[in-house]
Amino acid sequence: MRNQNSIIAAFAVTLALGLFWARSTAAQQHPANPDVATHNMVVIGERTVYLSHLPMFQDPEDLKKKFIMPHRFQAIFEVVFDHQDEYVKDRQTPGAPRLYTLGPQEKFVLSELAPTGPDAKPPRSFTAKVLRGHLEKPSPNGEGVILRDVQVRVKRVVHFREFDPKAKRPARLEYLLFGKGGELFLAHLIVAPPDFDQLLSVKVTGHEFTDEELAKGVQVAFAGSANTPAGRLKAKQQAVGEMTSGSPPSTTKLQIVVNGELFFEEGELRVPAVFGTTPEEKRAGFP
Repeated sequence: MRNQNSIIAAFAVTLALGLFWARSTAAQQHPANPDVATHNMVVIGERTVYLSHLPMFQDPEDLKKKFIMPHRFQAIFEVVFDHQDEYVKDRQTPGAPRLYTLGPQEKFVLSELAPTGPDAKPPRSFTAKVLRGHLEKPSPNGEGVILRDVQVRVKRVVHFREFDPKAKRPARLEYLLFGKGGELFLAHLIVAPPDFDQLLSVKVTGHEFTDEELAKGVQVAFAGSANTPAGRLKAKQQAVGEMTSGSPPSTTKLQIVVNGELFFEEGELRVPAVFGTTPEEKRAGFP
């Protein structure tokens, strides 16, 4: 049994390193554009589906070697894809995992999904596979691909931001609230290393949001809560958030109930990145 466990552990490390190499060295394979890469994403939502890009920070030591990190963006997209109803049905199956991910089957520049400017072309579409669990980490539950060769089309860019190397991580927790038709989510705002990526399913009272208000995300801050992995919002927690809007600005208090934690990652948002499972990730139940 000890030998079998050793083999499994070695396989897990090899797979994790191999997948990281595929993500982080894609730019080196396309020297004309270092931002060409395979951009893996988390899939959330049922009535409306969203993709959240799996980001990484630029390591200054890698920058000295002229390696540009193509994943230095926090990005959230509203999308549709072929056979989407099959994904929704799978997600609603008893015993389904909290985490679903999407793996593009082609390389591209992430900003092509969020074009800007008067001459910008419509967002590109791409081919991908949809998986139960984390596509970059081995699963003990036999989770895997449920859809292949699906065409993914971006309907709306909810959030797209390149990390600023000079930015300072805020002391208080800050999230982006988005969703549609009563299906609401919070995404932790990622600013500077060490940081963490987190997606939550939530219920909000204190303000009736329209779909238009939520289309670009609403920033919500939680005073008195430390902006750390341990201090993050957790499943079943109730908290009071503050939304600032208008001119002159006014603050609205929101009652937040966390239905569930859909995704949590901290290791890959350190510099240098950590690709094994951290103790906090293990406590959260994410491999």
